[in-house]
Amino acid sequence: KLPPAPAGKTYELWTIVGTTPRPAGLFTVDPSGRGSHRVASAPAGAVTGFAVSLEPEGGTTAPTGPIVLASSAR
Repeated sequence: KLPPAPAGKTYELWTIVGTTPRPAGLFTVDPSGRGSHRVASAPAGAVTGFAVSLEPEGGTTAPTGPIVLASSAR
């Protein structure tokens, strides 16, 4: 249930490895607030969590905007 990103912004997915966020891609949401993005596989146990932040269009190499979703890998 994410709101559409404001003009000039996009959602960016991050994989968390240890304590380091790594960019995993950009995505948009549909009118119901749903979005998806397929993440390339990583070595077992390497990814410890995921996060989504609101970033400038085109994305960034490290999170600069607010984290709007976060979860742990299981």
